[in-house]
Amino acid sequence: MYRHLVRTIATLTALLLFACVSYAETSDWTRFRGPDAAGFADGVPAPLEMRPDGGFVWKRATPAGKSSPILSGSRLFITAHDGDRLLTIAFDRLTGETLWTREIQRTHTDERNDMNDAAVPTPVTDGKAIYVFFADFGLAAYSIEGRELWRRPLGPFTSPHGIASSPLLIDGVLVLPLEQRDDGAIIGIDAATGEPKWKAPRPSSLGGSFTTPVAYRTTAGETQAVVSSPFELAGYDPQTGEKLWRVGGLPHQPKSSPLVAGDIIVVGVQGDNARGRLKSWEKMRSDLDKDGSGAVEGPEIRGSIADYDRDGLFGRADYDQWVVEKSPASLLMAVRPGGRGDLTSEAVLWRVDRGVPRVTTPLAYNGVLYLARNGGIFSSLDLETGAVRKEGRLREAIDEYFVSPVASDGKILVSSRGCILTWIKAATEWEILGASDLGDECFATPALGDDGIFVRTSSALYRFAAQ
Repeated sequence: MYRHLVRTIATLTALLLFACVSYAETSDWTRFRGPDAAGFADGVPAPLEMRPDGGFVWKRATPAGKSSPILSGSRLFITAHDGDRLLTIAFDRLTGETLWTREIQRTHTDERNDMNDAAVPTPVTDGKAIYVFFADFGLAAYSIEGRELWRRPLGPFTSPHGIASSPLLIDGVLVLPLEQRDDGAIIGIDAATGEPKWKAPRPSSLGGSFTTPVAYRTTAGETQAVVSSPFELAGYDPQTGEKLWRVGGLPHQPKSSPLVAGDIIVVGVQGDNARGRLKSWEKMRSDLDKDGSGAVEGPEIRGSIADYDRDGLFGRADYDQWVVEKSPASLLMAVRPGGRGDLTSEAVLWRVDRGVPRVTTPLAYNGVLYLARNGGIFSSLDLETGAVRKEGRLREAIDEYFVSPVASDGKILVSSRGCILTWIKAATEWEILGASDLGDECFATPALGDDGIFVRTSSALYRFAAQ
């Protein structure tokens, strides 16, 4: 009996130590697109076949939400919503067990596009606390164990498509773009207290911006928050909100986030006039004037047009401003900022005006730039010149794409809206390795850890790992 008890205790102790080691050795994926928002993490046990009916380590049903999962230590975090309840949920990443759920009541409901959602922004963590943003409430912070640390109400907002940016945590400051029709700004919030540090105005735009800032470290060691916004890419001092530099010429409604690859920043915006779709003033007035009054007024002013001069009409002056916002063509460009002020004429390395993704963020991996866009079109580009090296179609996944590509150990994972997951060999002359269909919708970018790949669909959360 005594020997059996000793053996039992020894076995339990070994299992506990193994669990502790497993947790201690797991890698973190602390924000949207992981460490430094780079989108890759080598050493991930990547299975080429991922199925909804098997092949996963665990699968858990989840409430609605389009935010991406993040990883910290032994935990995985997502945000979600259920009616007026705005939820933050912590899971055990090895077992999928729900560890805690915290909720905030929605205080307002903003106008938003059908592709947007009450839980689109991805949380961010420093390993001690998790920071969440809901456009229908504001910011909140919780300890890793689930204790609420602070709340900071924000809004309501006047973006026709809804606020969708995720916060950036940089040098103890949460940097968050809140770009909208009125009072568009980027704000800095003290991560320790939730108190505002600064607020900087942004270029006014009807459509706003839906991108997430990234951290950029200069060759001199200076840390900057880089934001893609209507008409420009800009770098900010995260402590003061001072705009340090800008590069202009971008279209007005960015959805793809900037990408930092060494000392190069890549940014892409698919313009609304990429194919010459702008109507003349006469044609637009005729189409919108439903009651034949000769003026566009009241409920006829809707959607993606605006009464800029606030006279109650959509007139010629409003149309001219609308053209300014809508007219730039699509643009993908690389910049190497160095200095202060307007760097438009000196920092741009290259520009490309075709093949620009509408929503997905580019991936720079092993010196090659990769793009995934609607229609299942995948391409590799030279990072230094922007020259297209190979472009082709993911024939098993001809679909829309909202999920940004991620990579590990020489392989790239691309997910379509219909949750067709395609593995691609990372190379200038890339090759398709295989595809799996989860039979759901996918809007969240997967999280990569050395214990597996964590995929969120519209109804479930999966952990996949090579067997």
